[in-house]
Amino acid sequence: MSKTVAKRSPASEAMIEATAGPRALMGGTRAMRQAGKRFLPKFEAEGQEAYEARKDSSWLFNGFRKTVRDMTGRVFDKPVEIAEGAPAQVMEWSENIDLAGNDLSTFARQVFEDGMSGPGISYIMVDAPARPETVTRAQAQAMNLRPYLVHLRAEDVLGWQTRVINNVTTLTQLRILETVKKSDPKDEFTEIEVDQVRVLDRLDNGVQVRVYRKDKADQWKLTEEPTTTGLTEITVAPFYANRAGFFSGEPMLDDLADINIAHWQSQSDQRNILHFARVPILHASGRNEDEPKLAISAGTAVTSSDPQAKLQWVEHSGAAIGAGRQDLKDLEFQMETFGLQLLVAREGAQSATGEALDAKKETSTLAMTADQLQDALEMALMWMAEYGGLGEPSISVTVNKDFGVSMMTAQELGVMLQAVNSGNLSRETFLGEMARRGMVRADLDIDAERDRLSDAPPSLTGEGLTLGGE
Repeated sequence: MSKTVAKRSPASEAMIEATAGPRALMGGTRAMRQAGKRFLPKFEAEGQEAYEARKDSSWLFNGFRKTVRDMTGRVFDKPVEIAEGAPAQVMEWSENIDLAGNDLSTFARQVFEDGMSGPGISYIMVDAPARPETVTRAQAQAMNLRPYLVHLRAEDVLGWQTRVINNVTTLTQLRILETVKKSDPKDEFTEIEVDQVRVLDRLDNGVQVRVYRKDKADQWKLTEEPTTTGLTEITVAPFYANRAGFFSGEPMLDDLADINIAHWQSQSDQRNILHFARVPILHASGRNEDEPKLAISAGTAVTSSDPQAKLQWVEHSGAAIGAGRQDLKDLEFQMETFGLQLLVAREGAQSATGEALDAKKETSTLAMTADQLQDALEMALMWMAEYGGLGEPSISVTVNKDFGVSMMTAQELGVMLQAVNSGNLSRETFLGEMARRGMVRADLDIDAERDRLSDAPPSLTGEGLTLGGE
């Protein structure tokens, strides 16, 4: 029995709170509307019905989500690849790395986007189904009882404990919130979701696994006897997009998220004022309050016995509309400044040097983040190999960091051709650089191309290959 096994630690709670805005923005207009007053305050003296109408007529200019997906798309413009030398079985597993149909690159993309858009951290857990002692390795392979990767978000991690072992801060306990589906005993065609907490403890003889579920008295209770894995480490690798400390992170794009939320609020005001500005108010003077209500339509006339009575339309001056529009433009410019490129048209052209410096800053940050993902994936794949009884092989992963490279200019291509012709550059290197720059397809088999060139070597300066000629 336990009352606190599902309680979040202060560190976990802080991460969840810090990422509330970014998570809602990633959910789009619907999520922002569902968040209600948290990100769209209710005005003083504004009725609930009027507030709901204003909220439901607001829509989100989602610069935050576009930025996250654009950055993620740059990193995964090329797939994640496992370098040669890795066990063949790991290469095979990578085609369905999570036993849910996702290959390694697709799985890694989900982890990367979650870390970028959330609290600056995401987790990769290596798991494996229990294998009875009577089942051989061949039988386990036939039954697909093999290790796989699980993506854990910050919301899934309730808390952790560490200890310094051999002068290294080491994870010694981890609590994970999970949801499992079970058949509804009352209806064979429906399923019910059950929350459970998995507790991983690092012991001297391995990692102990405990699973807790709530009983009828609303108490967390062990579902079965604890089990112990053969590995000596808790196999959860953190991906640090923006590290704040061991096993914790800070939102990477929180400034951009704050500006986008301000834009959401300003846009709501703008839509609201446009509604009132577009509907003029009919003002009648010289009428008593006890007189019948006016009905205005094409087939009616309004009369009055008072010669001073007046009937006129009152309209908004429109000054506030222009101010609101300018505020939206200012916020969009600020979003561009905080990482949103190519979304808002620039009024003046930037110098080539300025564009190069901006690109370098962005790609430098992305490159470091991609390196962190690479480290997490390599650690996870090595644990997979251990789980699968493949020993402790060295596994290397390549995550794309060439998103700042562009196609070669005619001048650059000419210089490289001259280097090949003069013997200062091999054809293999030349073809590899062409593939890297997008001049030829990325999956070009350079060895096969070299063999074809050997069979019928062309002249690199022959007809049709000269640059700038006819």
